[in-house]
Amino acid sequence: MNTSSTSTLTDVNKKLPIRTKIGYSFGEIGSQCSWTLVSSYLTVFYTDVVGLAPAVISIIMLIARVWDAAVDPMFGAIAENTKTKWGRFRPYILWGAPVLALFNCLTFLNLDIPDPWKAIWCGATYLAAGMAYTAVNLSVQCLANTMTALNGERVSLNAFKGIGSGLIQMVISAITMPMILFFGGGSASSSKGYFMAVLMFSIVSVPCFWVCFASTKEIIGRRDDEPKQTLGETMRKLARSFQITFKDRNAVFLMLAMLTFLTGLFGRIGIMAYYFIYIMKNPVLIAGFATAMSAGMLVVNLYAPFLLNHFSKKYIGAAGCIVQALCCVWFFIIGEYNLTGMVAISGFVYGATNLVSITCFTLCAEVIDDNWIKTGVRSDGVIQSCISFSTKLGNAIGGSVGILALGAVGYVANATDLSPAVLTHMNIVINFAPAVFFILAAILFLCIGMTKEKARENEISIGEKVARGEFK
Repeated sequence: MNTSSTSTLTDVNKKLPIRTKIGYSFGEIGSQCSWTLVSSYLTVFYTDVVGLAPAVISIIMLIARVWDAAVDPMFGAIAENTKTKWGRFRPYILWGAPVLALFNCLTFLNLDIPDPWKAIWCGATYLAAGMAYTAVNLSVQCLANTMTALNGERVSLNAFKGIGSGLIQMVISAITMPMILFFGGGSASSSKGYFMAVLMFSIVSVPCFWVCFASTKEIIGRRDDEPKQTLGETMRKLARSFQITFKDRNAVFLMLAMLTFLTGLFGRIGIMAYYFIYIMKNPVLIAGFATAMSAGMLVVNLYAPFLLNHFSKKYIGAAGCIVQALCCVWFFIIGEYNLTGMVAISGFVYGATNLVSITCFTLCAEVIDDNWIKTGVRSDGVIQSCISFSTKLGNAIGGSVGILALGAVGYVANATDLSPAVLTHMNIVINFAPAVFFILAAILFLCIGMTKEKARENEISIGEKVARGEFK
């Protein structure tokens, strides 16, 4: 083995320093600052502040997601074929961060214009913010798969990312609604309150992304000596990456599992504010619940690495889905009997049992490696972007269907006299519907063929191929 091959093998199979893992986690901190208000408060902002009808909101979200159906995977394919001195994915973090911050703020800017133009403005800004989020967040996710070939280190990277996510979510959850109320003069329906809150978080997000950029290095990807490609060659590679991805059984089932799970998760998140405002009749509880949930999600990253390194990840994902479904049933009971004292502890348990996200990211890395070995093509951008698309599509379907379902059972914006029957039906929509999606997602996780033993076999194989110069 020559010196160059030995050095490359050492780099690919080396353990990463703690400072690198901490720096990488700042990418997730930036993502949470950028997108939490969009995922948790945008629907309420559209109905109670902008004044859009639920049907209009549904159309906006679905149009944006149809657009993402083309843009997200295409971006992944373009990114994995990008060649710069910074790597394939890091440049999009560097230059995309301020663009994302700008469009996040515009998304929560309520203009004094006629209603039809309001709908167009909301749709355009939401679509633009989603595209910017794809470029930055997807690049952060892909970085973990390019920094090392060791699955244990990837688990550790995602655990650090999860810890960063949990810490910032605790802060965001604790201060978002108080910020909205403060800047809005005590009103939960104030345009100024929402805009100032998103402005503060957007300002914080940019330096967080830049810390991630500066702290990381891509060492796995296409060869440095790869010749410059013509446009036709690039397009053929993009098409081949898509073809390879959608022929991979494990990749397809992982996409379907995450699409189903996230439809339930984001559907619930998108209308959860209604649960506290109308069913529990106390919007301040949102802060306590969300903070406790974020604390629980922080705990996940302390014990999840042990489970993910000792058991096949598909079983961990399925178990996480089932427990999340049981939590939703409990939330329904809390709402029906107005058990306000149980809100915080229940939120903590809900967060502490959400193993699905970290499982998805680490299982995705194993699927990418397996696909790479079978085909000789590393389609990490396309596979990861399809998972990212599942996130957005789940967000859109869950949010749009959720608000339509609330309207169908009698919800009226800003109403103070909703009947007990209507409130019960709203409670069912908010909690039982996501539980069904979580159970379906568990079944799809079990259909994935990747096991712990196969992942270890692939890890050894990649190291050997790198040593022989077959892979970078």
